[in-house]
Amino acid sequence: MQTRLFRSLLLACAAASVCTPPAFAQPTLSVSFGHFMLRHHRSAADIFRIEHHDLAIEAGDFNGLSLGGELLVPVPLRAALGTFEAGVGASYSSRTVAATHSRVFNPDGSPIHRTLGHSQLPLALTVRWLPLGHPYRVQPYAGGGLALIRFHVLESGDFAARGTLFRDERYETTRTAVGPVVVVGLRVVSDRLALGVEGRHQTARGSFAPVFARVRDAEIDLHGWTLNGTIGLRLGRRP
Repeated sequence: MQTRLFRSLLLACAAASVCTPPAFAQPTLSVSFGHFMLRHHRSAADIFRIEHHDLAIEAGDFNGLSLGGELLVPVPLRAALGTFEAGVGASYSSRTVAATHSRVFNPDGSPIHRTLGHSQLPLALTVRWLPLGHPYRVQPYAGGGLALIRFHVLESGDFAARGTLFRDERYETTRTAVGPVVVVGLRVVSDRLALGVEGRHQTARGSFAPVFARVRDAEIDLHGWTLNGTIGLRLGRRP
């Protein structure tokens, strides 16, 4: 499904490049919609990797829809090649997974159920380099910056530890992590609109209290890619 989506966006960009007038620098307010994917290879202390030993879950189970918005402003810097933009934006992704214990069962043989939830709200400050500058309709770009990630983790249900079942427990926490973000993309612009595709990679680790969900010194690996389609409204008047 994701492949078909991005093929369609690329075709739309190609079509727009044929029929749109030359571009010019101006602020752009854009929205994005895409797919967030947590890194499959987790650190040894990652809460999802630890829980994977007992529960039938994978890190990929927490991948899902991402929605966001961003304001991009041209930066008046002179460069030998290309131009620059500064951006500030936020996105949101959330996923809840129903799991069962893989090695422990209720006394009657029925599965032991647990619910795990993960959501995050990254606020990113970025700078982008446009090698072709703003005068071209087709504008590739690359850049990076810093992301402040507000993340939420929930575990609820029945827990099994040292041969004992703990019924109807609930653990929930909201914390903040900071890390670098890299952005690469391509967009096609007209007088008022900008259509594009974008890949965004964030690198960060979050920590919990000394004990969370009966796990000591756990952390969460927030490394991951977001693949987006973007639609932007170009602000201001054409010079």
